[in-house]
Amino acid sequence: MRDSSMQVGVDVNRCVASGMCALLAPGVFDQEERTGQVVLLEEHPPTEDWEAVEEAERSCPGQVIRFREAAARGESR
Repeated sequence: MRDSSMQVGVDVNRCVASGMCALLAPGVFDQEERTGQVVLLEEHPPTEDWEAVEEAERSCPGQVIRFREAAARGESR
């Protein structure tokens, strides 16, 4: 399971609009109404959502969901 030091990212250009992410983790992902492509609602999901986010990552046919270390607060990118 990921922790609060991680953040979620998506590659919209690779999205095939299957909707698995929005189905499995609706508090974190949604779909664009016109195209069906993924919309990231929450880059820093609460701990209780990480299991669903990880399942969405494994279930995504386009493999567009990524995890990375979040920048420390106040740290510039």
